[in-house]
Amino acid sequence: MKNETNELIQFKEEQIELIKKQIAPNANNNELKLFLYQAQRTGLDPLTRQIYCIHRGGKMTIQTSIDGFRVIAERSGEYAGQDEPIYTEENNKLISCKITVYKFRGDVRYPASVGVAYLSEYAQTTPIWNKMPRVMLAKVAEALALRKAFPQDLSGLYTGDEIADAPAKDVSPNSFFKEPEGQMKNLSNIAGEELKAGAEEERLNKLKEALSKMQSAQEIQDYLAKKYQGKTRLEILQSMSEANAEKAMALIAEANDDLWIDQEDDKNEVVVEGEANE
Repeated sequence: MKNETNELIQFKEEQIELIKKQIAPNANNNELKLFLYQAQRTGLDPLTRQIYCIHRGGKMTIQTSIDGFRVIAERSGEYAGQDEPIYTEENNKLISCKITVYKFRGDVRYPASVGVAYLSEYAQTTPIWNKMPRVMLAKVAEALALRKAFPQDLSGLYTGDEIADAPAKDVSPNSFFKEPEGQMKNLSNIAGEELKAGAEEERLNKLKEALSKMQSAQEIQDYLAKKYQGKTRLEILQSMSEANAEKAMALIAEANDDLWIDQEDDKNEVVVEGEANE
C-alpha cells in the first residue's frame, strides 16, 4: 500500500497495553510486536477489530475479515473493483467459485488476478457455511484474488473464512473479544478515532493531489466515475467522518471552480486581444 507520508501508524503506550489485554491476551512479546507491525503496515485498526490474532496449538495466526482486505485494497489507490462471482456446479452441487480483481495502471483498468476457491478445500462445519455456502466461498475466492493483486500489502494476512479448521468464534471477532470497560473503553474509542483520522487524512491528500492534475471539469467527472465505479456520493464518503466528507466534497468543488475561473480568464484574454487588434 502506498503511503504518501512514508510513516507507519504509531501506537501510544496505553494503546499497546489495551491491545495486549483485550485483543492479543495470549501473545508473547515477540508475537505482540509482529501483530502491531502488521497493524501498522496495513493501516488496519486492532481496537475496532479490523485485524486480530488467534492462537491455535500455541501458534499465533494474524487474521482479518474480508472487509479488512477491501479497506487495504481501496486505500492503495489502484483497486478498480471486481467481477461478480462465477460458480461451477456438477449435478446441482457447488464445486468452486472464481472472482477476478481489477487494478488501475494509469487510466487503464485491467484484470490483475483471479482467485479460485474449491468448496472441498475450504468448507467449514459451521452454521453459516451450511446456510450460505455460496456467499462464504465467494469471500474466500475474493480474498485469494486480492492477495494476488496486492501481495506487498496482504502477504501474511488471512481471513477467518480461509482457515478450514477455524472455530466459529474465531471467525467473528465481535463475539470473541470482551468489550473494554471504564477507562479502557475510553482509550479504545480515542485510539480508534486517531487511527481513522490518520487514514482519512491520507485519503484526502491523495484526492487533492489527483484533482490538482486535472485539466477540465470533464476530466474530474471521468476520474471520479472510474475510481468509484458509479457509486453515489454518500456511498463514496460514508466511511469517512462527516467533517472530512465535507472536506472531500469541498476539494472537488474547489477544483471545478478553479477550472471555471481559468476558463473565464482565457475567454477574457481572447476578447481583450481582439479589441486591441481592432
